[in-house]
Amino acid sequence: MDQLFFDRQDIMTDIAQKMQLIKLIVLDVDGVLTDGTIIYTVDGSESKAFSTQDGFGITMAQQAGLRFGALTGRISKAVERRVKDLKFEFYKSGHLYKVKHLNAMIAEAGLQPQQVLYMGDDIVDLACAPYVGLFVAPANAQPRIQQQAAWVTEASGGNGAVREIVNTVLQAQRKLEEFEQRFLNQSE
Repeated sequence: MDQLFFDRQDIMTDIAQKMQLIKLIVLDVDGVLTDGTIIYTVDGSESKAFSTQDGFGITMAQQAGLRFGALTGRISKAVERRVKDLKFEFYKSGHLYKVKHLNAMIAEAGLQPQQVLYMGDDIVDLACAPYVGLFVAPANAQPRIQQQAAWVTEASGGNGAVREIVNTVLQAQRKLEEFEQRFLNQSE
């Protein structure tokens, strides 16, 4: 496997084996898909910044057969638009108590917990850890979350953490190079 993603072989071998089973990636939003910053404008609207690299990674992973969900405690039109643009299959917002909604996503997807990866950065996300095959955290996650996550990305939320996870899952499933090549070998 490529050294870029699997430097610590002892820990990463087990994680890579778990990643081979992943079919659904569920993401928290603030602090994972974004850097956690919320900007309120004078007119009261809200804006958020999303990484285009994360977005392209999600698109590439969807073409490789992975499914995506977002589960957030906040209700936001900006997030709703982003998950719609990225064609997320599952989206639940306004829920600080996430386990019930995560389990509903898993059931609706027709999957087993070991086929699901969840990425979160705060205590409301940690409650989901026992219900998925792999719980990971971005570099900006709260210390307790980092301590209990199976893996902490080098990148922070909103700055490539999702792309890092996507690339690593695709690599573990031996699909990364194939789907990168699809974009490199464009004939149009």
